[in-house]
Amino acid sequence: MINADAAERFMAAPWLESTDRETKQELLRALAEERAAKGATLLAQGQPNDHLAFLIEGTAEILRRGEDGRTDLITTLSAPAVFGTTSFFRPDPPPATVRATSDVRLLTLHHPAYQTLRRDHPRAAEALAVAVLRAVSERFDLIDRLFAEYIRKHPHAPSGDVTEWSRFRSRLFEEHSI
Repeated sequence: MINADAAERFMAAPWLESTDRETKQELLRALAEERAAKGATLLAQGQPNDHLAFLIEGTAEILRRGEDGRTDLITTLSAPAVFGTTSFFRPDPPPATVRATSDVRLLTLHHPAYQTLRRDHPRAAEALAVAVLRAVSERFDLIDRLFAEYIRKHPHAPSGDVTEWSRFRSRLFEEHSI
């Protein structure tokens, strides 16, 4: 059972702003409320992911560990935010770790609940998919803006960086296997 405050936060969050109240309520019924303490790993890089998480209270950081063992901070999330988006809908493990930087409250959608949602409430499942697609698209736009800003601020960066970024951008639109 999700408490009233958590439900209200979910209903007011921007991820489903264009979705009608009834559809949001169907989604809400598929979610499980969870809490985690500061420092808890909410999603582990390289480990199977069985859930999509809506951060409705608190903060978390997204970290990526490189092949050289170095860990980089990608960003900090503040509620409301959604994560697990790149690994929930496909079998690949997440490319980053999400760790709570404060005590957090989450509404979590696990795969079995999502399958039930798809079967019993396809309109709600579609609204969720569109919301996740919007979130992922916004993150790609942010990456593009940050890289363009980096190039602007570092005009003497090796030209290979710019060329590599241009190739990556074009592959996103030309290669359907990405």
